[in-house]
Amino acid sequence: MMFRTLTFTARAAVVALAAAFTLMASGLPAQANPLKPDAVAGATAPTISAPTITAPMATFGTPYRIEVPSPHFAEASPDGRKLFTVSASGAFASIDVATSTVTASIDVRDVTAMKVSPDGGKVYLATSEFQEHFLTVVDTAAITVVDIPVSGPVFSLAFTPDASSVYAAVYGTPADTGSTPGSVAVIDVAAASVVSSIPVGREPTQILVTPDGAKVFALNLLDQSLSAIETSTNTVTSTIPLGGTSTGGSMSPDGSKLYYPKLEGGIAIAGVATDTVIGEVMTESVATAPSFTPDGSRAFVVDQSPNDNYVAEVDLQGNSLTRVSLGEGPVMNMGHLTVQVSPDGARLYVLGHDINVLSLPTLKPAGVILLEDGLLPRQLVMLPDGSMGYVVPGNQGDYVMAVSTADPENVWKDYNSDGATDVLARDSAGGLWLYPGNGNSGWLPRSQVGSGWNIMNLLMASGDFDGDRKPDVLARDEAGDLWLYPGDGNSGWLPRSKVGVGWNAMTAVVAPGDFDDDGKADVLARDSSGDLWLYPGNGSGDWLPRSKVGTGWNVMTAIMGPGNLRNPGRDILARDTWGTLFLYEPDGSGGWFPPLLVGIEWNVMSAIVTPGDFDSDDVPDILARDASGTLWLYPGQGFGGYSPRVQVGVGWNVMTAII
Repeated sequence: MMFRTLTFTARAAVVALAAAFTLMASGLPAQANPLKPDAVAGATAPTISAPTITAPMATFGTPYRIEVPSPHFAEASPDGRKLFTVSASGAFASIDVATSTVTASIDVRDVTAMKVSPDGGKVYLATSEFQEHFLTVVDTAAITVVDIPVSGPVFSLAFTPDASSVYAAVYGTPADTGSTPGSVAVIDVAAASVVSSIPVGREPTQILVTPDGAKVFALNLLDQSLSAIETSTNTVTSTIPLGGTSTGGSMSPDGSKLYYPKLEGGIAIAGVATDTVIGEVMTESVATAPSFTPDGSRAFVVDQSPNDNYVAEVDLQGNSLTRVSLGEGPVMNMGHLTVQVSPDGARLYVLGHDINVLSLPTLKPAGVILLEDGLLPRQLVMLPDGSMGYVVPGNQGDYVMAVSTADPENVWKDYNSDGATDVLARDSAGGLWLYPGNGNSGWLPRSQVGSGWNIMNLLMASGDFDGDRKPDVLARDEAGDLWLYPGDGNSGWLPRSKVGVGWNAMTAVVAPGDFDDDGKADVLARDSSGDLWLYPGNGSGDWLPRSKVGTGWNVMTAIMGPGNLRNPGRDILARDTWGTLFLYEPDGSGGWFPPLLVGIEWNVMSAIVTPGDFDSDDVPDILARDASGTLWLYPGQGFGGYSPRVQVGVGWNVMTAII
């Protein structure tokens, strides 16, 4: 088999002309509203093998304001249901994320630090009034406060992993004179009192705790050092000179290293096991603290050249930086920048006057979130599931800006909610199997997710058809009834419902995702006369009125919806009787661009699957099974073509359906 992008044979040219369909509108097959072959049971697995790639822009929602008094600190609850903000003068607000409304507020003293407890039940605020200093604990349900006196102003708070203790960096008193060493106060959460005060260096400004809770590190601003504290004894066991002044750093996800950018340039690397500086990342100027991917394999910073701020990736072995292009977004010299990896590791957000979004692992541009003119962003707070972000203005406006951070455009068949595209396959006994993708062109162990599915003569991976942000399946039984099987996001199913009757009148049905660009999953169906119909989903498991979107489609032996391959919009792949494969792209105004020839001799394939983005580069791919049962991955290239194929499995001829 081979691919051609723009080279047409004479036969293919004739086919292309015959396949250049005109769009029309009208009509409808019978529909209904409100079943599932029973879920869960066994069979012999096809063996699977793995060998890893300009991405279309993702669609982001329009940012909007949530009015709160002059937010200076903001943090989300661990369950993602609430956002808490507080102003420097102590105006505290609790925001319901689902409704974007302030549900509670209270005024406290001047605030210098904020931390939400791991269970979300308490918010710890470092407060001061006159020469008195406290940790003010806000109960997030009752919105009541308890004050815990401390010996000086606090500028950093951190919980131990078991949430039993809070460590607070306490400036020496009087503050800012640099003459008195600071301390780290240890607060017993249950007792709501300070149980220990650990002397450290001058002006401690940041606390970092290792993931196992065994060590705490206090950054001493004026002493240019770290104080390493053993939590078992609450004593300083080592003082680590950094060789320069740092205002804050970050810890690798495994807790083995600490990274501290210095005002003199460079990023000092401290080893947690040795309590020594073990290396340095060279920078051009003052860099930001690294933001790590969740697995710790990659890290990103913002560095500065004389007239530019730029994003760079840290070589974690070679301790060097490589510049990252922001693509077609705003220019790089757009003032102060910060960089942040999304909680699932799928996105890199560059916060400047706007927010540039890059896809990971490829670092291809995924879009730009345009913020308000005049907004000077200071902080981006993301919900734990990565679905929303909240921009805190640096110019102290009375609001936070809520932004949709968007799912990757082509990851729409992720049944186990791990951020990677998955595949469903039915064996000859009717068992339904989930083959989870690993996000890198390979597989995780399969699991059986249904039995009795051989009563269905059509299966479609529909994406999120019912609007609950979890991918679903549509299936047609022998009577022609169409059933919705809602995914539960955990490799299983919620109760099914009937969403149509009379669908056996259709000779091909395909679920292309959001075909009409209204944010809801749709279905395309070809009738016996070759007319192609769009059945728009309404986003809640039902339909809007259908419309005709093509004629002459009965020359095609397979129709598939690959996703957003080249231009914005959901595309269609179609194979004709000669095995020629064409890409059809909606033109955005109710018609089609001219079909693009993307392959020949595809009739040697017994199954062609368009799973979406299987290799995690935001470009949809093809999986195809040949006559021997070998499964091949054809990676999409983002301009309508495909990269050389890679074998990703054998023995797949035991499967009667692959979606």
